[in-house]
Amino acid sequence: MALSAASPSKKAHVRRAALARRDALALDVDAVLEAVEALTERALALPDLAGEGPVAGYWPIRGEMDPRPVLEALSRRGVPTALPAIDAGELVFRAWTPWEPVGPVGFGTLGPLPSAPEVVPRVLLVPVAAFDRACHRLGYGKGFYDRAIARLAATGPLLAVGIAYAAQEVATVPLEDHDRRLDVIVTEREVIRPAA
Repeated sequence: MALSAASPSKKAHVRRAALARRDALALDVDAVLEAVEALTERALALPDLAGEGPVAGYWPIRGEMDPRPVLEALSRRGVPTALPAIDAGELVFRAWTPWEPVGPVGFGTLGPLPSAPEVVPRVLLVPVAAFDRACHRLGYGKGFYDRAIARLAATGPLLAVGIAYAAQEVATVPLEDHDRRLDVIVTEREVIRPAA
């Protein structure tokens, strides 16, 4: 669904409001720890994550919900895990086992060292700035994950799982043609799947 030329400003407004709610929550360390624990339990209960992987997460920045406990638990189960890096303006995914060394990989985040092999994840744990009940998401506006989801989905089955605080939910995410819907969103309160 394409929007008018004003859609970037609408997206920016929705993004700012959702991130302000997330940032306010991030000030309460106990609430963050409880939310991460609850989200981790919900994510690990997803039958979709019981596959062979690889499962790619992300190193959280700016108060994002932390998916690393999910990756740690999956790694203990023998599921290969990975983190993203920016290479030539696009997201690539490199093998990473929790507690291995990390370094700067672009966009202010950390990831595997450049010597780590690239992998093709079958599950993506995706950071979210805002989301709605239809599993549409807003990121930070650079389109990295939209392009990565399109590219990876063209190579085989892919499950895109949004990771967010419940406070980041909005009534409707403004969409543009390039925006990709997620398969499922997990928050500390619930698992959301788009209506059939």
